[in-house]
Amino acid sequence: MENHELVCYCDHVTKGEIIAAMEQGAKTLSDIKKMTGACTSCKCEEMNPSGKCCGRDIAAVMKEYWDANPDKKPKK
Repeated sequence: MENHELVCYCDHVTKGEIIAAMEQGAKTLSDIKKMTGACTSCKCEEMNPSGKCCGRDIAAVMKEYWDANPDKKPKK
């Protein structure tokens, strides 16, 4: 997935915007929602080609980012 590709179709949030939020301190899905507006409109069945909520897609982007940048992964 390229950084310009949509992850949240309802709110038009890209992978790059999610990564930018993480680089600015987002550590949770809740942080991503607050910082980007992603996953807040709840029109997934209509807007997302998969017909499912983008929460899992956002989590996948977060995992991919942390796998590539383990030093930035929040400590539990």
